[in-house]
Amino acid sequence: MTKDSSIGDVAVSKQNNNKGVEINNDSTDQQSAQAFDIFKKALTYNVIAKYDPAIDQLIHLSPYCVIYQFDGIDWNKLDYQGPIAFYSRKVSEIKEGAKFSVQDVMKHDIYQYGLILLNRAKPENFTIGLLGRKYLVESDLDKVIAVEKKEELVILNDFKGDTFGIWLFDEKDREYLYKFLTYCTEN
Repeated sequence: MTKDSSIGDVAVSKQNNNKGVEINNDSTDQQSAQAFDIFKKALTYNVIAKYDPAIDQLIHLSPYCVIYQFDGIDWNKLDYQGPIAFYSRKVSEIKEGAKFSVQDVMKHDIYQYGLILLNRAKPENFTIGLLGRKYLVESDLDKVIAVEKKEELVILNDFKGDTFGIWLFDEKDREYLYKFLTYCTEN
């Protein structure tokens, strides 16, 4: 049996001289990582389904997030931290050309997308429902959910008028979430 390895990206291959079989540990590790990722997403989907049975598809998952709230003067760190997920929802009321008032959206839970932070700090999770502006009646367009990015926060104004800052550990996750939230709320 021989071992070959290189520095940097570790590639190890073992060869059994008796049978001429080569095992590539790099691809085995990659398959294990993919299997773990699928398991993690399936488990997260099932956990979210307990809180929001209308979940349709898990769109994005980030391992660590902290939520802040703006009180008009300062940002206050809330007691919400942990993994955050963005997902689409199955909502039968949403059809092409449908229009809803903000009041109806909140009363009947008519959101296209959901954002949930599975809180590690306490049993209560942080959630926000999202709906694209094309589904709002003309008179409620001033109450539309707004998304912006400032420094290290993705800032989100909800239908109630509250302003939240979402801090994600990973800069790529932060940028992805910002772009996706912007797309979903503007369309």
